[in-house]
Amino acid sequence: MKIGIVGSADRAIAWEQHLRPHKTVSEVVITSKLADIGNVDACILLDKSKQRIRHMLDAVKNGYHTFLVSPLPTDKQLVQKIYHTAEESNVLLQFSHWPTLAPATKWMHKKIKRPSFIQVKREINHTDHLESEYNFNYYWIDELALCLRWVNGAVHHMDLQTISVIEDTIQAIQMFLRFDSGATASIYINTAAGETSHHRVVANNNYLLDCNVHEQSVRLGEASKKDHLYFKRHHFDASKSAEMAALEFIKSIQLNRPAIYNGHHLLELTKTIEKVEKKLARV
Repeated sequence: MKIGIVGSADRAIAWEQHLRPHKTVSEVVITSKLADIGNVDACILLDKSKQRIRHMLDAVKNGYHTFLVSPLPTDKQLVQKIYHTAEESNVLLQFSHWPTLAPATKWMHKKIKRPSFIQVKREINHTDHLESEYNFNYYWIDELALCLRWVNGAVHHMDLQTISVIEDTIQAIQMFLRFDSGATASIYINTAAGETSHHRVVANNNYLLDCNVHEQSVRLGEASKKDHLYFKRHHFDASKSAEMAALEFIKSIQLNRPAIYNGHHLLELTKTIEKVEKKLARV
């Protein structure tokens, strides 16, 4: 399999290291422009530009299985277009939704395929947020994407409330989702916090998983034979996320199966974002 990497040289070389160990990868081509990629089977686009979804669409039209490494695109019309183009061309899409691709999350997903309960609490130090490259929406969209992907069902009901101390600027949001399956998810984001913290609690009738995202550690709670709740802590290496993402992309192509976070997941996300934005406009 011949894979092209499109992006800046330093980032491309780092991703090349993730591909080289795999026996199925016979050659890796690095280029700064998609037009110069040549004859490849698949490509990894390292593209954070505003035109990234259009560049991905060009790759799909050329018949390349494509992995876009960037913040998730949220333009519904363009996502819809690339999704249908990929389906018609039998091309696989993968997006770098790091909460889904993180080692801790992947392990949690093996324990709980379909959660009945998700709670996300993310607080960002106010100064850090002001200096960050990401805007407020990035944080809740990232967590919303994880909840939708994990529950894998339609949102039946949605409530939300925001804090806007400064006019036309949201400092915090609290979102509650109820799915058709009966599962619920709550997402709390605060960008005006004194300290940074990030926790996810996921549960069903068999397990309770408490993930400290920054530490990439998970407390697994389950019932003992004597009906006592006991916990065991597991630790994961967050630095493996990119390597595992590359492996997932290769495996999807080999097995001709949908990627771990694909066009369908992104399209469903954009539809839900549209509903959230309509509610935000009325808050």
